[in-house]
Amino acid sequence: MAGGYGTRLRPLTYTTPKTMLPICDKPVLHWIIDSLSKQGFDEIIITTNYLEEQIKSYFGDGSDFGVKIYYPKEKEPLGTAGSVKNAEKYLDETFGVIQSDNITEISLAEAIKYHEKKRGIATISLVGVENPWQFGIAELNRKNQIKRFLEKPKPDECFSNLASTGLYVLEPEILDYIPENTPFDFAKDLFPMMLKRGKRLFGYKAEGFWVDVGKPEGYMKATEWIVNQIKKYISETAEIEGKIRGPVYIGENTVIKKGTKIEGPVIIEDGCTIEADAQIQPCSIVKSGVTIGSETRIDKAVMYRNSKIASNARLHECIIAENCEVGNNVEIGKLAVVGPNCKIADSTTVLPGSRIWPDLWVEGHIHGIVRTRI
Repeated sequence: MAGGYGTRLRPLTYTTPKTMLPICDKPVLHWIIDSLSKQGFDEIIITTNYLEEQIKSYFGDGSDFGVKIYYPKEKEPLGTAGSVKNAEKYLDETFGVIQSDNITEISLAEAIKYHEKKRGIATISLVGVENPWQFGIAELNRKNQIKRFLEKPKPDECFSNLASTGLYVLEPEILDYIPENTPFDFAKDLFPMMLKRGKRLFGYKAEGFWVDVGKPEGYMKATEWIVNQIKKYISETAEIEGKIRGPVYIGENTVIKKGTKIEGPVIIEDGCTIEADAQIQPCSIVKSGVTIGSETRIDKAVMYRNSKIASNARLHECIIAENCEVGNNVEIGKLAVVGPNCKIADSTTVLPGSRIWPDLWVEGHIHGIVRTRI
């Protein structure tokens, strides 16, 4: 399911669909399709709507990824269940559903095996979480049949810490309960309705890493998980005078000048320049064509392609989109997001959690959401 607007990741998603935002060296959806292919799935249906041409252009018919991809046409947003109903002509046997914003090591193939043993109409993969009010939650009986399901309850309404991951295994007959050409949601509409009708829904207690990348904190967790899996690689064309420790990937024609310290795991792609005495801390991502000025400190930050960070800046676990210019002595706080093509003036402070919309020039003390030119 890849048709959402990605509102929680704005301003990044004004120009790029959420599924196509980069996690390390690949778009989110690329990681998902790679995982499904390795599990043995060879036919994938992608339900699209918002900025769909970017998805279709990248993946095509799926042949480059070892799968066959179908794109059912969805003229208007139909919700999660409605979009799957719209793909009904492809779904004539037991099938899996995965959200396009999930980065996970949970096996959908294993969930299907579990589902087939239980012989229910639907199986929801569940994980234990500390903050269940942010998810759909399920209560199970001793046979792991779902007794209750509630989407995003209030904190005092939580009856379980078992959260839905958005990975479902479904029988084709469930599509008979979804109205055609009508917005309809799995968690809010379909699952509660099925339980009221006495249908057998099961919970699969899944194990392994799972995160929803639909918010900045989830995006950063996914980035950290993947970058921690890299192995050390330094291109023969890279010019390195600084000190490197741990697993660090350095791409073609990248220049790292004297006095710079890089502590892996870190990814620095092709054609980057890191000036003297900079510091790059673990779990940082520097995309192609980025320039980082002298004495700048990068701590778990993600910088998209062709952005320029000037001298003595401090970037703390933030996201800087493509083609941005960050001035001297700038500080950008944790989980702040700077949209594409922005310019941040010297000595500006962007407080944690702030968002700067695309194509803006900003200065001063930034807090909250900035949508118009200052």
